[in-house]
Amino acid sequence: MPIDSPRPDGTRSELADWLEVSSLTGPNRGVGRAELFGLPDANRDDTRTIETDPETEELLETDILGSEASEISGDIFEELLFRARTLANGYPFALSGREPHWLLRPHAATTSDGKTTCAQTVYKFCLLASAIRDGIIHGVAAEKLAAGIPRLFQAVATEAAADVLGGESISFGWPRPDGTAFVPALQNLTARMGMGALAAETPLWSRGREKDAGVDVIAWRGFADGRPGKLVLFGQVASGRNWPDKSVKVDIPRFLSWFSKPPAKHCIPAIFIPFPQHHACAGRRDTAFDMVAAAEAWLREQEVGLVIDRMRIVGAAARRLATRDDGNTLGELYMWIELALDAARTGAAEAD
Repeated sequence: MPIDSPRPDGTRSELADWLEVSSLTGPNRGVGRAELFGLPDANRDDTRTIETDPETEELLETDILGSEASEISGDIFEELLFRARTLANGYPFALSGREPHWLLRPHAATTSDGKTTCAQTVYKFCLLASAIRDGIIHGVAAEKLAAGIPRLFQAVATEAAADVLGGESISFGWPRPDGTAFVPALQNLTARMGMGALAAETPLWSRGREKDAGVDVIAWRGFADGRPGKLVLFGQVASGRNWPDKSVKVDIPRFLSWFSKPPAKHCIPAIFIPFPQHHACAGRRDTAFDMVAAAEAWLREQEVGLVIDRMRIVGAAARRLATRDDGNTLGELYMWIELALDAARTGAAEAD
């Protein structure tokens, strides 16, 4: 394989990511059950072998751990099917066949200029960013690309936030696209929203080094009467594995303390992540995976607010980028994706 295998005990989401990246970078342009059976397990003395049927030339696993291999294959197929059904044309892969014989291939370009659609582009970016964070893609080139993930993902999240509310949004996280300092950025925000008033004096607890006060994205939707009482979202953008610890809920009070008249008392706290929100979910043997994932999603909403994960951000960001983007964000995404795919191949070559 052109990239490193994930941990042998990886979750179904991590393994699905690995297969998707392998599909984009592999020489056969398609992956399936055979690749899952070939996963190495450094933590266990695994005597499983892969054999080829002399008549059909199909790959066969021996009886040792055969049931485990079938269970893994079934889990990953369910995960890929969930992604394909949820995203429809926004999913940049074609999943054919059914368990136990299935294959994942990348979709061909679908636009007149030979590029993938906006939704497929956003998905690939989130996938490859996750793969770099998970160490599936590594090496010198990947390390350089990792530095650009927060800025690009914030741009994607800002577009998604506006679509989620059906209104407007602003990228407030530091460094801001226009380079403005904290207080001027607050002034610009109140002018854009048409609500709120800044305090006449700087809070006494401030040390004068504020960047974004923990708020990365702000979105709002007004009503035809133009009066106060708009729907407002404050969001945190988190592209690392520790995203459950980065709730914007704890930062909102500090942020609003800069106003003598806050733009809104009631708001929606949200977090934007490039992973599926069940990415770390290992499931339970006594309960259906969907039930466990749903229970964890309920708990996260209680703890950190609205979670806009990869499965939700793709369509939301794409709808905005397809109609409102000036070409800069999409152009940067296209370029970053190509560099990330090159990094996957380069990393494999360095390992060899």
